[in-house]
Amino acid sequence: MDTVPEIPRCFGMFPPKYATYLISIFGLSSGGVGLAGIILFGLVDNSAVAQAVKNNKTDETIKKVVLLSIGLTSLVLFVANALLFLGVACRSRGSDMAGAYLLLLMCSALVCAAIGTPMSCFFLPQSCLIKKISCTLLFMAYLLLTVFLCVWIYFMVVAFNHLKDL
Repeated sequence: MDTVPEIPRCFGMFPPKYATYLISIFGLSSGGVGLAGIILFGLVDNSAVAQAVKNNKTDETIKKVVLLSIGLTSLVLFVANALLFLGVACRSRGSDMAGAYLLLLMCSALVCAAIGTPMSCFFLPQSCLIKKISCTLLFMAYLLLTVFLCVWIYFMVVAFNHLKDL
């Protein structure tokens, strides 16, 4: 925590306390939308319309991996930002620290998954996911993941700067 860069103002205008509050609200809403999306996808996927059409060209393995990664990321995002919100609202250093470390854990897990997915082709060729996805879709997914990680690592550093102020 002592080695994180100092950010006096988030996006140049919010002090760390208010920025952490806004980040926690944004994270709660993002995590909630992600969890609701997973639930709605499960309802729509098993609906009568989806069963009647029977036009399912997506591989079930890819669908499970995508839903698992989005679901776990949304859940960790929701819990971490709930802890950040409680920490800012109640001036609790412990919940702020737990929320910031959960964000660090989420970002680290996503980086490991991004590295491990292509590596699975070497060790488990029958379950290689990269060969089942088009190159354009893979590029867009890694680009989206990079932007997502950059944003949440920046927000995590802002939360750690708020911890320094407490």
